[in-house]
Amino acid sequence: MSTTTSAGADVESWYTAYAQSLRGATRRVLGNRDDAEDALQDAFVAALRFHDRYDGGNPYPWLHRIATRKALNILARRRTGGGQIFPASDEPSAEAAALAAIGAAELAALLRTEPAVALHALGGLRFREVAERQGTPLATAATRIRRGKRRLRSYLEATLADLPVSRPA
Repeated sequence: MSTTTSAGADVESWYTAYAQSLRGATRRVLGNRDDAEDALQDAFVAALRFHDRYDGGNPYPWLHRIATRKALNILARRRTGGGQIFPASDEPSAEAAALAAIGAAELAALLRTEPAVALHALGGLRFREVAERQGTPLATAATRIRRGKRRLRSYLEATLADLPVSRPA
């Protein structure tokens, strides 16, 4: 049996075993059945594509992480109008575009590790709505949001401290 066939068989059995649970997780993040289904399908395609990165053991945590990240990506695209950093009419300099891309990638990585903050900040959800979407108690969601905001604040303070100060000419 080839590696590709083995990966396909693994992912197919994982889909049978875990799709329902992961569908619920993506729906809690997105609040929309169609988007949740898209995130779920993207997650299993990624699992097949990156099967070589699976380290064995219980596949559910690995699949859950992939599905949550796919859902957060959909949520971010929805909130930013398709993922464009700059409006099409503005033509930023190459330097500004590069800085924005680096910052956006680092910020996206931070928000992926703190999905409660992404739901609160990007999704505009209240603490109670975040708790419902994540299936956690209100106090847990509030703690996660506060912790994520602290990390986000630290990241932004460090980033802003590294930026050069512009002086009028």
